[in-house]
Amino acid sequence: MIEYFTALVISYHLHGRPVDTVVWFESEKHCSTAMNNRSADVMYDYLYDLYGNNISMGCYSTDRVSRLIKPKLRPNKEE
Repeated sequence: MIEYFTALVISYHLHGRPVDTVVWFESEKHCSTAMNNRSADVMYDYLYDLYGNNISMGCYSTDRVSRLIKPKLRPNKEE
């Protein structure tokens, strides 16, 4: 199993220019858990109130491996 660094990105516009706010996680599962637990909702709601509805939030995996889980070999049975 391979896990990849994943970014939780909040994108919005400030004075007509795009802005991305990023929080990094070691896996997509960690990022998804943060979103499902509504951990970033306070910041998202605050930015929405300030800068309007042109805002989005999501998890984006990279191609950079954060963890490689190798299967363990089974021990040889002696007969």
